[in-house]
Amino acid sequence: MGGTHVTAATVESGWAVRDEFRVPLDSAAPAAQVLDAVADCVRRSRTAGAVTVGPVAIAIPGPFDYERGIGDFRGVDKFAALRGVDLRRELAARLGLEPAAVRFVNDAEAFGLGEWAAGAGAGAARVVAVTLGTGVGSAFVDQGRCVTTGPLVPADGNIHVVRVGGRPLEDVVSRRALRLAYRAETGRDVDVVDIAHRARDGDGVAARALESAMGSLAGALAPWLEAFAPERLVVGGSMAASSDLLFPPLAAGLGAAMARPPAVCAGELPRERASLLGAVVASRAAQKGPLDGLAR
Repeated sequence: MGGTHVTAATVESGWAVRDEFRVPLDSAAPAAQVLDAVADCVRRSRTAGAVTVGPVAIAIPGPFDYERGIGDFRGVDKFAALRGVDLRRELAARLGLEPAAVRFVNDAEAFGLGEWAAGAGAGAARVVAVTLGTGVGSAFVDQGRCVTTGPLVPADGNIHVVRVGGRPLEDVVSRRALRLAYRAETGRDVDVVDIAHRARDGDGVAARALESAMGSLAGALAPWLEAFAPERLVVGGSMAASSDLLFPPLAAGLGAAMARPPAVCAGELPRERASLLGAVVASRAAQKGPLDGLAR
């Protein structure tokens, strides 16, 4: 589930994805309209594949109570009507399922798990995934499970809680932060895509804004990468499309701060494909089921 659309598909052994459907989703619509659209998309995929059994695993952005299946969404500009709604119960009723068959996972964690299973992290035991866009999402993946507690990861496995120079990370690394940084020096309000284009065309202010953001991200990540010791850092999200501009300063910053920085690589799967696969991995892990049944 995203702010503008929902995608559903059936995932089989060997990470085969079939019967994929995508429908528009208005995140500002009333709750019943949003829930009907999600249920309709899932129903279309299940009907096309004659799927009558098996859980439905849903990747959805937070704030969200993933254990209870209840929306929060405070402080974000989408899904306001779903605040306090029991999505598990509502979607189960619409799909004719037991509530326990509907499971939820954070969208950044789903991205990381999908890339670990069948993308840029395939073959690695430990992977850290970061999504860069409106905000900063993260997943600390160890053998197909997201680590969210303990001394090796930030609180809840969320890198966005880390502060840089006394400021929240998303105040210096995000779409909003880059736009503000560029506007502060030029007086012009342009989006991140335009900032990237300008940097490629030799705009020094644009280039410095991107380099500064990646330096801050490297500083926030380095201590946790040292502790978690992943083999790869997989970057996704809308800003990853500018990897030619973002990855060199990010890698340089990590190299300066760490003895053995992980390889920095872009996600290999389309964002929705990674999330679809990752939702399945998370669902299996939550049920303590075998992960090798869906071998990489």
